[in-house]
Amino acid sequence: MIYRVLTRKTPYEPKPRSGRPCVTDIRSDRRIQRMASSQKMSIREITRASRFQISKNTVHRRIIESGYMIPAKMARRLPLSKLHISNRLQWARNHMSYGDKWMAVLFSDEKKWNLDEPDGNIKYWYDLRREPRNFFSRHCGGGSVMVWVAFCFNGQVGLAFLDGRQNSPKCIETLENHFMPFAENIGGRNWEYQHDKVPIHTSNAAKNYLNSKDVNVLEWPPMSPDLNPTDYVWGIMSWKVYENGGQFYSLNALKTAIESAWYNMEPEILQTLIMSMEKRVYDVIQKMERP
Repeated sequence: MIYRVLTRKTPYEPKPRSGRPCVTDIRSDRRIQRMASSQKMSIREITRASRFQISKNTVHRRIIESGYMIPAKMARRLPLSKLHISNRLQWARNHMSYGDKWMAVLFSDEKKWNLDEPDGNIKYWYDLRREPRNFFSRHCGGGSVMVWVAFCFNGQVGLAFLDGRQNSPKCIETLENHFMPFAENIGGRNWEYQHDKVPIHTSNAAKNYLNSKDVNVLEWPPMSPDLNPTDYVWGIMSWKVYENGGQFYSLNALKTAIESAWYNMEPEILQTLIMSMEKRVYDVIQKMERP
């Protein structure tokens, strides 16, 4: 055998081997990719719907092999009407020259946290040939832990765990206990308070309270969580709280992890987010004035 190989006149080439046959065929691969492209089915659901006995890993590979789908997370954006778009654009124009005033703005926000993952952590298969999907998170309903925070360029103002369904009196209580004692010391003499347009923040009771404390409220466009730098703080905290796929079996453990992520936040991160406001404003104008 060895002699024949060494003395043959044509070069020796090993015969091509077929390898392990594919579990699926071309038609099934396309069906898997179509189901993923619908952006409504998880890998587990696609696996169950397949006519072959295949694993989730096989489904994952077939989706990636399409070349036009990647795993993605839905952005936290609300559906914008023409009026919302017009208000955002006008707001951006009004704040183009805000400059150093952003450093005196105290930004605030609330977020619901669950034992297994943060609220709004929705993942899907993003078809690169389509527009990214968004989700709409309403400001109502229950929650595992509801958290309120506020910060500005000079540092953190506070963190509060909000109990039960929120209303105007509870909103005022949060401001009285967790915001007002620290706001002026951190924000400076001419500080402004930012909040979104949910009803408990814009109620007459909340307005009267802020007026009684001589608090200047920053004009803010409705349906614009993406403009609030606190939204990025939530992302950083979520990564720390749920790192390595962490899950919690008690609310106290979850609260401890949230507090640790908040109070160990590097000041440079908060400062960078505040300084990014000029670019955010500019980006709104560029995007909405684009023909």
